[in-house]
Amino acid sequence: MPRKPKAPDGVALSARVGRNIKAARTRAGMTQGELAEAIDVENVTLSRVETGAQLPSLDRLQHIAEVLHVPLQALVAEEGGTSGLAATMLSAIGELPEREQEFLLNFVLDYSRHWKQGQGTE
Repeated sequence: MPRKPKAPDGVALSARVGRNIKAARTRAGMTQGELAEAIDVENVTLSRVETGAQLPSLDRLQHIAEVLHVPLQALVAEEGGTSGLAATMLSAIGELPEREQEFLLNFVLDYSRHWKQGQGTE
């Protein structure tokens, strides 16, 4: 049986994609059965994808991303890079008017400074 190709960080691409799909599905509040039905695959197929035993096609990945309302990059993101959650946030923020984007940026910057200051006092 051929070995799965490894990503540069040593984690098989299929395992990483499966883990990211499962995390996005859970955040979306969907069951495995609901997602499988939405993307028109058998439940066992989605289970194999989520466990890393099977890697979906790029077209299928795009469909999954659309159903879960996440950017495609969130499903293939590596740990340590832009997380799936961060990619989802960027996608959502990108849909807002510029004024709202600026408001959120200032809020996040202020919150980050506040959080970092609190870390130094422990």
